[in-house]
Amino acid sequence: MGRLNSRGERTGMKEKFASRWDSYGLPLLFIVLLIVFSILAPAFRTSFNLISNFRFTSFIGIGAIGMAFCIMNGDFDISVGSMLSLVAVLGSSLIPVLGGVAGVLITLLAASFLGFVNGVFVTKLRIPAFITTLGMMFIYRALAFIYTNNTPVYISDKFWLFIGNGKVLGIPFAIILMLLCYVGAFVLLRKTPFGRYVIAVGTNREAALLSGINVDRTKIIVFMLVGLFIGIASVVISANLGSANPGMLGQGYEFQVITAVVLGGTVLGGGDGNLWGAFFAAMIITFLKNGLGMKQVGSYWQLVAIGLVLIFAVAMNRIKYMLLGTKEV
Repeated sequence: MGRLNSRGERTGMKEKFASRWDSYGLPLLFIVLLIVFSILAPAFRTSFNLISNFRFTSFIGIGAIGMAFCIMNGDFDISVGSMLSLVAVLGSSLIPVLGGVAGVLITLLAASFLGFVNGVFVTKLRIPAFITTLGMMFIYRALAFIYTNNTPVYISDKFWLFIGNGKVLGIPFAIILMLLCYVGAFVLLRKTPFGRYVIAVGTNREAALLSGINVDRTKIIVFMLVGLFIGIASVVISANLGSANPGMLGQGYEFQVITAVVLGGTVLGGGDGNLWGAFFAAMIITFLKNGLGMKQVGSYWQLVAIGLVLIFAVAMNRIKYMLLGTKEV
């Protein structure tokens, strides 16, 4: 016998499958991917390669957290790649004067401030998020070029480099940092009033206003969260590279994190989302690219494969809603 749904009807196997897709679909897809590439490319299953892939996942995974909040809130931010470049060159350039710890803190503060600017433009000036962040994408990248005179900033500070390359008990610190970020974000989203405000605003802005939620403040804080997590990701990525290149750093990053969030099950229209889905999606993207690379598949065909995986995941999400008899938000 099935359980009762919202209309008092007993659910069958289709409904059970649909309701469990969010919890088990992406992890199952990730496991299948691991098995397939472990068979096709023996070097893929080595511990060194697997750990390296988990570390590379942090590059996309950390940035995807803020983007998940933003999309759940009914917006999105396509300036994150340029923002990442700007705050990385800004913070790392101050290392010789202020040291690595202060450089990291300034990077996070600067990224949060840029997120605040985006949020103010969207809420107070009522400029749509797409237009705001599209304009800021060009502005932030240009400022990165102007600030550095299009010259890479090389990083030698041990503290900064440790964040992207260091290990704790044999585990890359970038992986630990990513997991801590996800745990903190999950608690914020599911265990605090702010998390409920984010979901409420993304689901129905007018209803959220009538219920007493300060919609503008919620949106501004969400954009600041986007900036904060982009700041963290910028330190991890630049530390791994050993430099912050204003022209190369963050190129196409916005599409990678949006892909991870959408692949993870968060609906572009806003409303409820899935942080852990974004986490598994980031792993799927990273491991898929690595496995295809080991099989010497061209980089363009790798993009085709990622696009097909994204379409498959979105199609499964639509099927889930159809089986549940509800409309996608």
